[in-house]
Amino acid sequence: MALDFAHGSYQWLTTDGILTSKVVTGLGFRPKAMRFYWVGLQSNSPTNAVSGAVNERRGVGFVVNPLVSRRCVGTFAEDNNNAASNDGSVAANDCVVITVDGAGTIDGKLDIFSFDTDGFTTIVQDVTPANITVFWEAWGGTDITSAVVGDIAEPAATGTQNYTATGFTSDGLNQCVMFAGVQSVSALNTGEGQDSGLCVGFATSTSTTNNVVVVGNADDNSAQGDTDGYCIQGECLAQIVIAGGNPNARATLSAWGTDLFTLNWLARATTNRRNIFLAIKGGSWSASSYTIAGNTLNSTTTVSELPFNLKGISLIGRMTAQSTAGTSTVQDRISFGSGLSTTSRNSAGILDNNNADPSEIGTIVRYDSVLSFPTAVGAVQATYDINAFNLNSFQIIVDTAGGVASEFHGYLAFGNTYFPRIQSIGHPFII
Repeated sequence: MALDFAHGSYQWLTTDGILTSKVVTGLGFRPKAMRFYWVGLQSNSPTNAVSGAVNERRGVGFVVNPLVSRRCVGTFAEDNNNAASNDGSVAANDCVVITVDGAGTIDGKLDIFSFDTDGFTTIVQDVTPANITVFWEAWGGTDITSAVVGDIAEPAATGTQNYTATGFTSDGLNQCVMFAGVQSVSALNTGEGQDSGLCVGFATSTSTTNNVVVVGNADDNSAQGDTDGYCIQGECLAQIVIAGGNPNARATLSAWGTDLFTLNWLARATTNRRNIFLAIKGGSWSASSYTIAGNTLNSTTTVSELPFNLKGISLIGRMTAQSTAGTSTVQDRISFGSGLSTTSRNSAGILDNNNADPSEIGTIVRYDSVLSFPTAVGAVQATYDINAFNLNSFQIIVDTAGGVASEFHGYLAFGNTYFPRIQSIGHPFII
């Protein structure tokens, strides 16, 4: 029994025509589930970290069956716009990576054509408007018995709602749900000129300890940049008020069932805002958070005593302390990261600067850190690396001390089932 994990990136270029395919190899296994994330910036090689001021084109995608079962969400925010801010969002079920413009027009689609013995094959459905580095995470192995993607429309009332996850069990053992969502209320595969709000979350149990979410939002059509964000342990989905303010949609995973999971919507406001999920049964998973002194060079934080043999981590953050429940703070800032050792990690991040006129958007892509944040003009603000990666623990270190004290990072850790060694105390039949 084993859980396999690999991560990496590939370049989606404006020169890649429709139906262009790219083969990614070297995973060592056939994927059963994958997650993607991007911010709109492209690195010219897998070893070259870059940052810059470009339009935000960010999002998250999931797939469990190429060309059949996949979901993604994407947002857009225009950099250096002297008029009102120009933002868009979209949710889709016909590709794994998507871009949209400020009018809501979908202008780029990338899909997975196949899961292969040692990797996967991508295919261009719509030519990208900008060169973009797409990061990917892949899970496989005999431990995974079921993987399901789906979409969630924000409900019309608070309280509990059930969502189908075939293969899930009511005991909740060895189960994980990954989430992402946007402000669009349009039908799937239809973009919308709307706030560029994006949320990313993880949940691995019904305990609030094991629910985390990070949110960023920029108001559409605002005379000055009006951006907000939110991050908290105890919730796995959230969205800021459209046109800015505090979170008015908040949910936590509250129950497991046979072939389903349950979300408790603590708050809701805009019926049918779009969210997506990837649910995996099998393997071992732990979502939670830690704090780190992001303003102190070489400061470290250790997550220890994970109840399994660690194979990899996914991180999310927004370079702030944890939010007060239901209360946002300024700046649309998000970073994503992945890693499986002290030498195999990557990250991407964006900042849509609050109160900027014209708009200021910074982006960053790095292969030497597991979380990274840019300044509004695209310089490096803060970076965090994996300092230790052990059997059942990992340690994060501040590499560039541009963050804040008691900085909140959410994580999803995963690995193989841990079987403790049994110590022999002698043969019972020897006298």
